[in-house]
Amino acid sequence: MASNLNNSQQKGSDVFYDVCCSVCEEDGIHNEGLFHCKICFKTYCDECVKMHKKLHKDHAVSAKCDGESWYVANKVDDTIELCEEHTTEKLTMFCEDHEQLLCQLCLLLKHRQCSKVFTLAEQAKSNPQRIPLVQVTKGIEKSQKRLKDMVDRGKDNIKSLKASYEQICEEILDERRQINENLDRLQQNTIRELQSIHERLNNSIEDDTKRCLECISKLKIYGAKLKDNILPERTFITLRKCIDQTAAADSLLKSMIKNDGTDIKFQPNRELIQCHADCTDLGKIIIGEPQHNVDPNKIVSIEDKSEYNVRTATYTYTCSITGICTTSNGDIIIADWYNNCVKLLNQAYKVIDQVQLPTYPWSMCSISSDEIAVTVRRHEADALNGIHLLRVDGGKIIRKQVLQMNHACFGIAHVDAEVFVTSGTALYEYTMNGRLVKKLYEDSTGKARGVGMSPDGKMIYVTDLNNGMLRTLTRDGTVTATFQDPAFKPGNVTANIHVAATGQVFVFGHNSISQVDTVGKTILNTISVDIAKPASVYFNEETRKLIVGFWGHDNINEFKTKTVPTF
Repeated sequence: MASNLNNSQQKGSDVFYDVCCSVCEEDGIHNEGLFHCKICFKTYCDECVKMHKKLHKDHAVSAKCDGESWYVANKVDDTIELCEEHTTEKLTMFCEDHEQLLCQLCLLLKHRQCSKVFTLAEQAKSNPQRIPLVQVTKGIEKSQKRLKDMVDRGKDNIKSLKASYEQICEEILDERRQINENLDRLQQNTIRELQSIHERLNNSIEDDTKRCLECISKLKIYGAKLKDNILPERTFITLRKCIDQTAAADSLLKSMIKNDGTDIKFQPNRELIQCHADCTDLGKIIIGEPQHNVDPNKIVSIEDKSEYNVRTATYTYTCSITGICTTSNGDIIIADWYNNCVKLLNQAYKVIDQVQLPTYPWSMCSISSDEIAVTVRRHEADALNGIHLLRVDGGKIIRKQVLQMNHACFGIAHVDAEVFVTSGTALYEYTMNGRLVKKLYEDSTGKARGVGMSPDGKMIYVTDLNNGMLRTLTRDGTVTATFQDPAFKPGNVTANIHVAATGQVFVFGHNSISQVDTVGKTILNTISVDIAKPASVYFNEETRKLIVGFWGHDNINEFKTKTVPTF
């Protein structure tokens, strides 16, 4: 802000300064104010300050060249009595109903129905009892310190972001050297995506840093004003603005903490040399989550519920929603088992597009922000068994590729350019072009239907419908935990597990959803649902929504949630 105030504007032969000499200005002369008296609250030019020093030898005068923010303070002081919204109107009242300072326009436009509106003179008399000065001052100091810390962290984040950007560029070049000239187009696509994400994240950090600095400047000014001996009304206005600015600083810090430490990563496409003709990029540019904010064992509890009908007139069968995902813009993709289709819903849960599948969809997972994979299966051994890769673009579902499998396909999960599929008795690992990597796990005594992956790809979760069991495996297929509970037995054959992007593990049974800890040994919370046979679950911690689909029911439930850390 100081840099903005330091700019001058020239018009014709007259020069207008943001801070003018108070004495010269009274005579209509625009001379730049270079000195500020903290007692008189006036600024002086080179000539006028000489007379001021003769008349008031004991007054403290600061100079612009000292590097202090005296001219900013003067500017704020001139406007402190003006309304923030109606910038030319003077503040004259205070609304206790909304805890807001008001001008005449505020009163007329927004506060005519308020019962507790007082003049500033009335409010200033009662102020000492209502707003503790010491508490506000400490709040300013605390907010300033937190904002300064965030500015420092922002600088470190920019350095880290630049380092990861440079590292990814090297990785891209290394990938490129292994393949032939036909990959020029793919290289350009990937670098453009990287530069776009880097620029967006870098600009975001710089914007947040700028907002922090502005808050620090305002809080510093308001804090300084509180120490001055000024009129009660102006003290009250300053206090109110201190409180409002402190609240704004807290809100800014909360929003910044969510993205603090955000980094970007390059996820190489390991099958690039073999299948580059079908690819559109060299690899995915991934924005890494700030790890200090991620606690996958935070308990998810329900606050409110809404129901939405997702049946369309083109289908005669009742819906059975066996899969739920979301896109980058917040639209929702669902798999409808009874009607052999995938539907695209907008954020109001209205069906905006749908595509037909050759047979029943059993499960669904996200491949990227706008791509999904759906398992389909009719019989144990059938030519239709496989994985359908779909993409959402411009409000339409686009068929991308079909990977045929020689076994039944139920549950599906994706991580690191590979998919994990259950067959009913075994868990398989495949590449994204359908090449079998290996069979990770097999148990012919149960029904291995659901599968989920931890966000870091280190843990695999497999549900056994026959035995009501959850097994936790490492990436190489080693079983690390076996957890059996009646709540894990669903009402219908379903891939009854969901692992959220933030790591929470949900296993659903006949009429409840169990949140399990990430080691697969304890139920953290049980969420009851009033519709039997949940068939799919999707949780998004950022939007605080838990979406549930059911067997044989046209409605989807959306639950508002809150998360509580475990102790």
